[in-house]
Amino acid sequence: MEPPTVGDFNETVREYLGRAGDLSNTTHVRGRAYEDALAYVFKSIPGCDIQRNSLNQFLSEEIDLSVMNFQDLDGLRALPEIFLVECKNWSEPVDSATVTTFASKIRHRGCTLGVLVAANGVTGDPHQRTAAYQSAALALAEKTRILLLTTDDLHGLTCARDVVVLLHRRLLDLVAAGTFTLA
Repeated sequence: MEPPTVGDFNETVREYLGRAGDLSNTTHVRGRAYEDALAYVFKSIPGCDIQRNSLNQFLSEEIDLSVMNFQDLDGLRALPEIFLVECKNWSEPVDSATVTTFASKIRHRGCTLGVLVAANGVTGDPHQRTAAYQSAALALAEKTRILLLTTDDLHGLTCARDVVVLLHRRLLDLVAAGTFTLA
């Protein structure tokens, strides 16, 4: 697959995010558009392939995106071979219970890393490690890493290289700070 040009990448992401934010669309359509944006972003990264909307064998847990990362030289070399992505296009920040549930999904799949894409961030204070930040810190202590992205992050992306740099930085910040960050 030929990587999209900078203009095409940014335009496509903004188009998906526009549909995801359009309140005249149903909640289902907005959620699907948000997932489409993230599927496009991760598929554009060299060495990454995705699978969408995977249910476990008990039909009790759904994963929005599963990413196979072949750790291409220009790709996500610091991230594991397989990781999960949870997309939350909510009008409010994601709460600690949702972060804890996502951490459980990551562990139940035998993975060590997940990316939580929360349109409006998460609850709590990163410095005090309250609410969702505490949940991420507790997950990290159990060797489950959760990286946090927001819609603002997605709007700032111009190409796949930006995604790689952002995710690598968030991984380093996670380990250094002991919880996820938006730095």
